[in-house]
Amino acid sequence: MKRALLLALLLVLFLAACGGDEGGNGDTGPEDATLSFSGNDSFESDPSSASAPAGANVTVNFDNVGALEHSWVLMTSDIDPLTATEADALNNASSGVVPPGESTSFSFTAPDPGTYQYVCTVPGHAAGGMVGTLTVNGN
Repeated sequence: MKRALLLALLLVLFLAACGGDEGGNGDTGPEDATLSFSGNDSFESDPSSASAPAGANVTVNFDNVGALEHSWVLMTSDIDPLTATEADALNNASSGVVPPGESTSFSFTAPDPGTYQYVCTVPGHAAGGMVGTLTVNGN
C-alpha cells in the first residue's frame, strides 16, 4: 500500500514538473513600462523623447508643474500636432487637460513598433514646442 502511494506521489510530481506554462511557448510578453513627464510653462516636452516595448502596458505619470493647463496625448506621426485634439489619442493614451499644480496617471497598450509623437493639445502649446517622440521597440 505504501509503495502504491509513493508511486502515485512520484507520478504527480513528475507530471507537475513536465506541465510547463499554459502559454505553450514560454513567452511572457513585454514587460510593463512606466514613463514620467512634466508639463511646464516654458512650452517644452520634458522629456522630449521616451521609449517603450511594443504591446507593453504603459503607465504615464504626468505632472503639471506650470501655472497653465497642460496635457499629454500620444498620436501617430501623420497627425499635425498644431491641430491635434484629445480625440486623436492613440489607444486612449491621453492625460486629459491637467490643471496647474496637479498630476495624473493613466495607462495604455503600446502600439506596434515605430515612432509616435506626444503633444500638449492645449491651444498654442504644441506650436510653442510641447511636442515629443515615443519610440516603440519590437519585442
